[in-house]
Amino acid sequence: MRRIPVRIAALALLGLLVAVAAPVADARAVDFERETHFRCYVVSAQTPTAPNVVILDDQFMPPTTLTVDEPLQFFAPTSKNDEGIAEPDEHLTMYAAPQELTPHLRVFTEDQFGPRTLEVVGARVLLVPTQKLVGDLEFPARLNHYWCYEANGPRVRQSVTLDDQFGAGKVRVETPRLFCNPVAKEHAGAPFPIVERDVHLTCYEIRAPHKTRATTFEMDNQLEHDRFTVTAFELLCVPSDKIRFEEI
Repeated sequence: MRRIPVRIAALALLGLLVAVAAPVADARAVDFERETHFRCYVVSAQTPTAPNVVILDDQFMPPTTLTVDEPLQFFAPTSKNDEGIAEPDEHLTMYAAPQELTPHLRVFTEDQFGPRTLEVVGARVLLVPTQKLVGDLEFPARLNHYWCYEANGPRVRQSVTLDDQFGAGKVRVETPRLFCNPVAKEHAGAPFPIVERDVHLTCYEIRAPHKTRATTFEMDNQLEHDRFTVTAFELLCVPSDKIRFEEI
């Protein structure tokens, strides 16, 4: 049997490995254009209710029992730079859900603003899928719960145009404030599993002249049925791909 020279065989093997590895390197787990972007509005009035006890389980923390406090912000799907809104039913409500005993992490992410390395510390808030009881909007059928951690990283410093049910106009995207993991939640004995494990959110501070009028509406989710009044916006949360993370 004729032997293949070692050098030729090695080159052939290297070429095969490159051919196999290249598509994986170029693959992206999250469709940034298709997934919902959210503009986040302050809940300035709501009906006080008793805190809820939940069990949360995400990629950074073991199953954790904690108390979920009052609603802080309401997340409306928004069209960024005329990309449109694919899922108009998708809304989220932000609740205070602090947990200080969390790892100190460096998280490598990517979104439509490019690759970004974030320093991530304590868990701060829980995002709960919510139905806005207006018109024909339904409860979001495929939307994660998210547990969000305080995050710091490089500024974006880009201007984008946002258009949603509460207003339209140009905003400037600045510093990352939160990094949100999809999370499995258990509440009152009922489990709510993760729907899309790869889809994370990075929430950036946004700045612009505030022209938003106070708007009141009814809402419903797995924690409460209430009447919210929302006012000024604070954040833009965009779909993100978590590439990897490491402890600092």
